[in-house]
Formats: sequence, C-alpha cells, structure tokens
Amino acid sequence: MKSRILVLLIFVVSCKSPSDKKTENRGIALEQLQTSIDSIFNAHIGKNEPGAALLVAYDGQMIIGKGFGLRDLEGGKPITKSTNLRMGSVSKQFTALTVLKLVDEDKLSLNDSVYTLFPFETFKDGTTIEQLINHTSGEADAEEAFFTEWDSTKIAENKDVLHWYSTKNRTMTKPGEKYQYNNGIYEFIPSIVEKISGKDFAEFAKENVFTKAGMEKTNFFNLAKPIHIEERAFCYQKDSLGNWSKVDGHFLNGLLGAGGVYTSVNDYFDYDLALRSNSIFSKETHEVIFKPSSKTNTTQSDGAYYAMGWGVTDSSASHTGGWFGTNTWTKRYLDKPLTIAIFMNRNTLFDSGLIKKTDSLVVNYIENYR
Repeated sequence: MKSRILVLLIFVVSCKSPSDKKTENRGIALEQLQTSIDSIFNAHIGKNEPGAALLVAYDGQMIIGKGFGLRDLEGGKPITKSTNLRMGSVSKQFTALTVLKLVDEDKLSLNDSVYTLFPFETFKDGTTIEQLINHTSGEADAEEAFFTEWDSTKIAENKDVLHWYSTKNRTMTKPGEKYQYNNGIYEFIPSIVEKISGKDFAEFAKENVFTKAGMEKTNFFNLAKPIHIEERAFCYQKDSLGNWSKVDGHFLNGLLGAGGVYTSVNDYFDYDLALRSNSIFSKETHEVIFKPSSKTNTTQSDGAYYAMGWGVTDSSASHTGGWFGTNTWTKRYLDKPLTIAIFMNRNTLFDSGLIKKTDSLVVNYIENYR
C-alpha cells in the first residue's frame, strides 16, 4: 500500500500541466532575454561612463526597466528606471499632445489656419496647424538659422522663434506640398498653445499632458528658466582626448517643443499605458495620434508616414531623438501590445547597433513565449 502511495505522489509531482510548463519556459526565456540584453548594453557602456535606460513593456507589464552606466559622472550616480533623461526629438509627441488637448476641448482644429492666430506674412498661404505638426508647413527651420544667426552668449527661447517667423516671409515651399522635418516649427507651436490656453507652455504640458498620463516626474526644461529635475541625468559627449564632458549648457536649450522633455522609464511606462487605454483625451482624439498625416521622405522617424509626433507604418509608431549629449529611441508596436524605449545621456546610440539588437531579441521573445 505504501509503495502505491509513493508511486502516486511521484506521478503527481512529475506531471506538470501544459500551462505550468509554459509558465516555466516563459520564465526561463525571460531570464535569457534579460541576460542577453545586459550583455549587449554592457559591451557598449562602461560602468563608469554615461549610459542608458531601457524600457520593455508588454501587455500592460514592464518586462524590463533598468539603467546602465551613470547619470552623473562626478557624483558616480547610476542610471535607474526612475532617472530622468533628456528626450531630444522624442519630445515632439508630447508637443503634439498639447495641441490635441486644445482640439479635444474644441478650442482649436487641426485644419485651422495659422494665419488667423498669427497674421504673419509667412503664413498667409493658408498653412494649417496639422501641417505644422506633420512637417509639411513649407517654412524654413528657425532652429537651423539660430545656429549661425543667434548670439550664442544668450539663451534662445520660444518667444525668439516666434519673433523670427514674424519678421519676414520664411516660406520655402507651398504648404502641404513637401515633407521637410522641421525643428524650428515645433519650437513655434508652443506659442500657439500659449495664445489659446493663456498659460505658460511648460506648465500647460505638465497639467494637461504629463499629469494626465501619470508622468508625475516629467517636465519640459528651459535653460533660461531652469527648474529642479529629480534624479536628473546630465548630458555628456566624448572629446578628442577620449574624456567625457558635460554639454547641458547649449544656448538653444531654452527652446521647447522640438525637444526639452526630461522623463524616465517609469514615467514613460505609465504614458504608454495611458495611450493604450485612451485615458488622456477622448477616444476620438486618441485615434488621431497615430493616424498617418503626411508621407515622409526621410528615415528620421523610421516611418513611412508622419502622424502626431510619430513616424508610423502599418505595424508600428516610432521616433528617434538626438541632441548634444543625448540619443533616444522609442517604438510602439500597433499590431501587438509591445513598446520598447532606449534613452541615453550620451550620443552613441545610433552607431552602436543597440536598437536593432534589442528590438530583435525582444520581438523573438514575445513571438515565442508570450
């Protein structure tokens, strides 16, 4: 009798259900993914160098959220998933959301003429709000001009970009005729938000976009009016001698819209959840965010079309960011609940192979074990 009971116990313990085996295999595969990710990032980023933060989110869960390297070389402080890093052009999606907030409240239409708000000669041909956002305004890029025309001993601000467009006709091509990526126009958009809302752009974004999306520690940062950024990652570039130097004081770091956002893996994860649950605006306005708006002729955003601050294809929405001492990349799959983001406080992301390797490893894991 005892032998029968023993055999039965062995049988029960050894026979796992298919779901148990799947869960076990998934756990093993996730550990292997994490190990592979650590290997490729650590091969590129030394432990005492500026580094990166990584987010992998799937089906409402943060599968990976971690940092590599340091956010502050002098203090030896590490990058973690709560570190706030400068976003570069990934900021554009948030600038677009400030406009969509006004659209959601019926205070603005994407088809509205810019000329009705700012009757400058350069907008007299009927440039629309949507054309500003999707890079088909046909206007010259103020930021490009500021690199040579602006007094670099002074910090440029959005009001200066507004003045630049007001002084003469800056039209290069007919509105809507050609896609041309334009940072200067994205630095003009905050003036529209401020005029309609009556609020400072950074404050409006904080209240109506970041807080709504659960991004409590995220902010637009203006070097001319600096605020405290919690757990801030400073930006670094390597000089000709191989030494890392801080590069946070550039005279164009007072311009918001094309860049200027500081956020973390934690906050970006909450933002991704808010996008997927349509909880920032009405459902109708959320549907506009990833709707193709203009056809691109560039790989800037890894997309065939441009939407509201995103490059979009049939299966994904993505964007890159690059500025002095920062590189960023985020990809939101539209055909599966997967988002991957890499934020760096150094400008070595695009020549490292990390984007392609990370994306491949993660997608392989999702397709085979989730």
